[in-house]
Amino acid sequence: MSRQEGIQRHRFIIHQLTKKPSTFKEIRSFLKLQEEITGDRLTCSLRTFQRAMIEISGLYQVDIKYDKKRKVYYIEEDEREAQSERLMESFDLFNAIRMGNSFGNHLIFEGRRALGTEHMHGLLHAIRNRLEVSFNYSKFVDGSVTKRTVHPVAIKEARNRWYLLARDASGDVVKNFGLDRMAGLEIGSKKFREIKDFDPSKEYKYTFGIINGTGERPERIILSFTPKEGRYINSLPLHHSQKEILKNKAEHIFEYELVPTYDFKMEILSFGDTVKVLEPESLRKDIAKQLEKALAHYKI
Repeated sequence: MSRQEGIQRHRFIIHQLTKKPSTFKEIRSFLKLQEEITGDRLTCSLRTFQRAMIEISGLYQVDIKYDKKRKVYYIEEDEREAQSERLMESFDLFNAIRMGNSFGNHLIFEGRRALGTEHMHGLLHAIRNRLEVSFNYSKFVDGSVTKRTVHPVAIKEARNRWYLLARDASGDVVKNFGLDRMAGLEIGSKKFREIKDFDPSKEYKYTFGIINGTGERPERIILSFTPKEGRYINSLPLHHSQKEILKNKAEHIFEYELVPTYDFKMEILSFGDTVKVLEPESLRKDIAKQLEKALAHYKI
């Protein structure tokens, strides 16, 4: 069995147990079905499966347990659930690409620039070991390139982009840097002290996108969407605080608790006439003002 087939087996075992707790017979049947689709050798003995359980725990930090009473295997959920789901998405995409290469032009990607993910491995190493890093950084505003030396804290995803959260080596403010605008990344040998007064999770808990540090308190925001758009929003929430508070034939209303930053206002405007701000009044007025400005561009 190749290493690739071993990884594929891991992925499909996790996939099956993510759907529901399963007996070994059910897992084996699922592996056999995937074997027919992919052409990889995936079915295995109980002993091989038990060895795969140990490998999955070590490689992916996904723990599979056995319930003797129900005679089923299941995944023990923990605080890493979100990371595990993204890991599975990556496996699914990898498998789709691999199959797509064999079936011609059936997998279509959007044309876009690279996300800078090639920097992730080095940056995570620097974050874990608190090592200073340097890179050339291209600014969005004017395209100028500057050399930056920073103390990396975390890597954050926001609106399909990846950002490094880091403090300038010569300052105290934690800033964000788009990974796609970095070049010439250098991992230094100089260590820095742990930044104890900055918790990335708390810092971005009530924000949308990447803008933070505004000093504003989170607000209760109520948005009304058309039924069609509301179904889309329900399936892909704008923010982790989203709650559906009303659903009928006329509208879908959602509640949020966050700071209405520039990023969030731009997101609201992107929905055009399918959304209406109900609360707070200050945000209603701000969005109305932005729409009036946009309309003024089309007046003859």
